[in-house]
Amino acid sequence: MEMLNFGPRFFGVGEPLIQRERDQGIDAAECLGLVKGIGCNAFRNWMHLTELLKDPVTPDTEEVNRHKKLLAKAKEQDIEVTGMSHEWFLPEGCRQKKGHAMPPRDLTPGSLYMQALNMLEESWHTMAALFPEVSIWEVGNEWNLNAFLHPDGFLESDMSKPFSADEKMDIAVDMMYFAAKGIRRANKNALVASFSPALSTPGLGGDMPDYLPVMYGVAWTLDKIYSRIRSGKFWSDNPDDYFDIVSWHPYVFTNKDVESDADLFLDVDEPDSLWRSFNDSAYRVMKKYGDGHKQVLLTEAGFTDLGDPVLEERYARYNETLLKIAAELPYVRTLHNFRLLNENAMLRRDGIESNQIGGLTEVYFGLFTDPEDGIKPRARARAIARMAGADTDLDSLSRQIADKVFKG
Repeated sequence: MEMLNFGPRFFGVGEPLIQRERDQGIDAAECLGLVKGIGCNAFRNWMHLTELLKDPVTPDTEEVNRHKKLLAKAKEQDIEVTGMSHEWFLPEGCRQKKGHAMPPRDLTPGSLYMQALNMLEESWHTMAALFPEVSIWEVGNEWNLNAFLHPDGFLESDMSKPFSADEKMDIAVDMMYFAAKGIRRANKNALVASFSPALSTPGLGGDMPDYLPVMYGVAWTLDKIYSRIRSGKFWSDNPDDYFDIVSWHPYVFTNKDVESDADLFLDVDEPDSLWRSFNDSAYRVMKKYGDGHKQVLLTEAGFTDLGDPVLEERYARYNETLLKIAAELPYVRTLHNFRLLNENAMLRRDGIESNQIGGLTEVYFGLFTDPEDGIKPRARARAIARMAGADTDLDSLSRQIADKVFKG
């Protein structure tokens, strides 16, 4: 096999394992054996502020203990953990108590907006103090999309009135600054990763010209972020006060004319120079604003095959190509493959929210089958293991972990 110059933490996987533990009764820590088995030594862990904390200063002991067990297992297996939250608390006077929402931007002292930012700082301070073993904190997820950053009450009332693309970025810059302040007060050694931009389409809340391929939305969004920071009109004109590492989601999307944003994940072409261009354009934005020395986390990248065996094999090959290209990008620290496990529950979810992909598309991103199906390696797991040089017997490992994974 061709050996490429992969960095020490290049191979990663993302999965909300603790959520799966709560939903399915599996042992999340045992599942990390699958991560290590395919040669990955980095893990993106969903650690929502609103699940681990009862309020910005009060831990939920049961949830903290769940994550402590997972993190101890990660340390034992030399897996670097990036903790990510894309939910937060809101103050009294808001329609919601938590979620992906913010009140309208109002920098007046004591406003609901400033209360929300101060609660965010305090929440991240509590979180980073609770988990000094977490190396990297990713403070937000896809805030350039309406689904992950919207007005207070948006999902419960009028979804036709989201924040504009520029309003989202004003708020995102504020939130990154306050999140970073909280983390650094608690743990000066932890690295802060930016929120992770994704594609841009008008239907999802972006304003990039629609004649550009959707994944240039990452660079488009980063330019909005950096231009605000460097303008001197926000909290600091130094990007270091907002993040140490930059993250984004470089999915491979179709450039064919499709009916919905969900269809972008389907019938994709093999990653090539265009996929590299998406990433290089985002990095050029970093360089433009003096951040070319910073590393990048590709915090979600993956393929869904709808359970079709032909597509499963095809996208496994595509995943290998993607990893080869990413290995040639000197700024990439880690590529987190999305995701570790299939999630059959997406087929059974009642009333899927309109901002979720849902259905077959969402189910089949997994490298392994759903635990309720016994945990079996899928083609992409074998492809990643080949690329990482892992010589694990994945069938045997999967059987061993499947035997351990259900509690009682």
